Amino acid sequence: MDQYKVITTQVIEDMVNSSSADRIPVRDLVQAMDSVGFGLVMMIFAFGIIIPTPPPFPSIISIPLVVFALQMSVGYKAPKLPKKFSKLTVKRSVLAALVNRSSPYIRKVERILRPRLLFMTSNLAERIIGFFVLLFSSFVLMPMPLSNFIPGLGVLIISFGLLSKDGLAVILGILVGTFGMALSITAFTLGVEFLARFLH
Repeated sequence: MDQYKVITTQVIEDMVNSSSADRIPVRDLVQAMDSVGFGLVMMIFAFGIIIPTPPPFPSIISIPLVVFALQMSVGYKAPKLPKKFSKLTVKRSVLAALVNRSSPYIRKVERILRPRLLFMTSNLAERIIGFFVLLFSSFVLMPMPLSNFIPGLGVLIISFGLLSKDGLAVILGILVGTFGMALSITAFTLGVEFLARFLH
């Protein structure tokens, strides 16, 4: 089987299965992702954004994504955890639940992914992709209608494209995220206009 077809969840599964501790340092998880670049860490946090949760959880989850997207946009080859986050831990059960919930969807998506449009995985392209992910994840931080799901879905699609070297998926993710931002801005603008007319 192609290495890109199993790498999306294998790193997390290995981490969960090899650890007997109740909590796993985030530092160890990020270091384990060095070999797969930014795709996996983006996938994890994108799932955290699009899974329905009450505010402000989507915004909180998007903060690390902003950091990693910034790193990617300036040319980092793999995510690096800021020192002040190095002591944070996550419950092993939470990681296991993430794997169990996401694996069926990931396996379905992986069936249609394949290496293509490889120019989208060049160093310059990855910086541009990092900029878009930074834009989308920063947008999630804003308290606007529809600002979470569609931009988060765009990041998720981009992450699948990065992991599978599928440039078409990366382009689709950028288009989805941009559409999500445009839709949210439009909804916000119409809402403000309606409120202004109602109060006038």
